Amino acid sequence: MSMQKKSLAILLALATASAALAQDGRPVAFVNARIVPITGDVIERGTLVVKNGKIEALGADVATPPGARVVDASGKTILPGLVSAVSRAGLAGGGPRVEESMGGGRRRGGMPMPMPGGGGGGTQNRPTAKVTDGLYAKQTVFVELLRQGVTTLALNPVGGAFPGLGALLRPDGKSVAELVANDSAFVQVTMVRDGGTKKLLKDNFDKAKKVVEDRKKPPEKPPQPAAAAAPAEAKPGDKPADKPPEAKEPPKGGEPPKPEPKPEPKPDQPPQGQGDKPQQPPQQKPPEPPKDPNIELLADLLEGKQRAIVQIDSAADLLHWQTVVADDVKFPRAVAVLRHDPLSGTVDQVIEPLKAWQCPVLLPLDLSTLPRSRYLIHPAKQLHDAGIEVGFVLGDNPQTLRFTMYRVMELVRHGLPQDVALRGLTLVPAKALGVDKKVGTLEVGKNADLLVFQGDPLAPTGQLDSVWLGGKEVPLQP
Repeated sequence: MSMQKKSLAILLALATASAALAQDGRPVAFVNARIVPITGDVIERGTLVVKNGKIEALGADVATPPGARVVDASGKTILPGLVSAVSRAGLAGGGPRVEESMGGGRRRGGMPMPMPGGGGGGTQNRPTAKVTDGLYAKQTVFVELLRQGVTTLALNPVGGAFPGLGALLRPDGKSVAELVANDSAFVQVTMVRDGGTKKLLKDNFDKAKKVVEDRKKPPEKPPQPAAAAAPAEAKPGDKPADKPPEAKEPPKGGEPPKPEPKPEPKPDQPPQGQGDKPQQPPQQKPPEPPKDPNIELLADLLEGKQRAIVQIDSAADLLHWQTVVADDVKFPRAVAVLRHDPLSGTVDQVIEPLKAWQCPVLLPLDLSTLPRSRYLIHPAKQLHDAGIEVGFVLGDNPQTLRFTMYRVMELVRHGLPQDVALRGLTLVPAKALGVDKKVGTLEVGKNADLLVFQGDPLAPTGQLDSVWLGGKEVPLQP
């Protein structure tokens, strides 16, 4: 190939690359779409514009920007991406995946069965340990969850009591740096009904309360040096102080006076009363004991500087919690129920304590049953009717996540309002993670994490058509 042809080929390649980059930077406009923003009214036929990874505009009268890539969404519904606030995806030792049916026996939700000691991890006392330490990023499970619609993913440590810090992940990350969005997103606290866990919960929270009290005390002032004593004022009747000797006049005759002999220097003598004892150095304040980083983190939690996800799987677990953790121990939290446990009591039997906590409750996407019966009960509806904000635990099994909307349909068919069910997949778990300002709803300025369905997602014929993360389409096939 001649030099001229090689130069022409290079120029064409550069032009193609530049055109591709320019095209990637174009806004994307979804037109003729049914838009479900989660908060606010459904837009039956409207336009949603995405630019630079954010939602730029949406509504029934929004115009398509010039030069935008147009996606015709006729007959399709757009939802925000799913938010999974409880997952052990990719963690070694997270426990077996067990399929569970309704009634609390086998699992259908894809989460590990909670084992004695909090999921097989035993009682832990390491609140500051990060779940991402040693995380292997090159696992297919994260992108598989993304293809099923999970655009925001949390990773929860395993174990009872204080197993560590949970993380917020970017499901499309190829390395640990790209995968981990926040390695200290929340403190995981797990209630288990054994003596060791209960004692550890009580002792650590008591110590954290003491640290919070010490932080509120004003700092001690350093000791001030003693001021020099001022001369005493003369009182009536006091003898006058000795005057300095006056200079003697030279004698008559002109002879100078003879100099007086100088006194010989005397050795220094100690002050009266001290004798030969050496002077004591000034007393120093003893050094403070080293701070326990685990207790300091729990103190930050009690002060509202951190948030927690508290795993409580049954009514019995919650009652045991109340016996060891005082009512004045308050902190930002969400309650996560990984499985319905009819034998130990489903959490709808302890509604009043949950209401007092004023926090979201994340439940399995299932109905349950009364103990040792086939009588169906609906914990999510019971909590919603009582005024508790309800979200859902999606699990970490990509195969199970394919049936998420079918399971939501079942809850809606048994009385849960449809808008409440959709909030439970998106906005409520986003609140639990503290990221509801960025994700969970379709609003201007939020991340363009979108799910596009053929038809109605909660209809039997509804089907996931495409997933968009940060305004970019995710390939649904490897």
